[in-house]
Amino acid sequence: MTVRRDPSLGACLAALALAGCVAFGDSAVPIGTLRIAAPRPSAERTLLIVLPGIGGDAEEMKDERLPEAIHESWPEVDIVLTSATLAYYRDATLVPRLDREIVEPAYRSGYTRVWLAGASLGGMGTLLYEREHPGKVTGIVLFAPFLGDPGLLEEIRSAGGPRKWEPGPLPADMNGDNYQRQVWKMVKGWADRPELVHRVWLAVGMHDYLIEDVRLLAQEVPEAHYLERPGGHTWSLWRSSAKEVFSRIRRTSIKSGSLNLGGVTAATDLTSCYRMEVDRRVGRPLWWS
Repeated sequence: MTVRRDPSLGACLAALALAGCVAFGDSAVPIGTLRIAAPRPSAERTLLIVLPGIGGDAEEMKDERLPEAIHESWPEVDIVLTSATLAYYRDATLVPRLDREIVEPAYRSGYTRVWLAGASLGGMGTLLYEREHPGKVTGIVLFAPFLGDPGLLEEIRSAGGPRKWEPGPLPADMNGDNYQRQVWKMVKGWADRPELVHRVWLAVGMHDYLIEDVRLLAQEVPEAHYLERPGGHTWSLWRSSAKEVFSRIRRTSIKSGSLNLGGVTAATDLTSCYRMEVDRRVGRPLWWS
């Protein structure tokens, strides 16, 4: 399946970049990454890949202390912060590059579980990946995801929610005109695919300007997997939510037996735990070796 570029979207994003408002990036190069090793690596390796919000990159997420928040609740997980910037969305290369450059190499290198998370626009990127590769990653975590244009969301809301909404005829290929409708068609289909939706976690701030849109999505997510907490569309809220969400995921994994804590090795010091390994080369990232 291919995703075709939308000229109007590209023009809009280019205008933002020229205004100096966002980190636009360059889709001609591999997606930049920062790797943060698990403080307490387990025998069965788990990786969490994180997509930034609009205008963000891996450095911003590091500066916002997101890795520390995650490791406070889930010390066994390796983290990869990505610079999946606007250029990859504009050029419709996000999903294939993410799969080819990060997800596939992770599985090949021995990770038994790979999680994908995203905030704001990164949440939409996570959903786009899930639509293209349903069930390929172990689970997805969405922090206040961007879910589409107001007109489409009102259409779904007026129909009585995703299950009652009819997306209409859609081509097999996604493009800039239909990608939002394609994502919501996937969400509608979760009603018949419980094995997929039970892997989805969702969090939003009670004062987030996207909360009504997120509540529309929450109708299709298990109740125990949905969090509303005081706060807005900020990293502060997403950081605190991450602690709670990943703590729940860890407990669930332990109960189900999918997280084996045998063979844990303690990190020698905090500096080694949070050593950043940056690789922006073309080809396989150094840190998979």
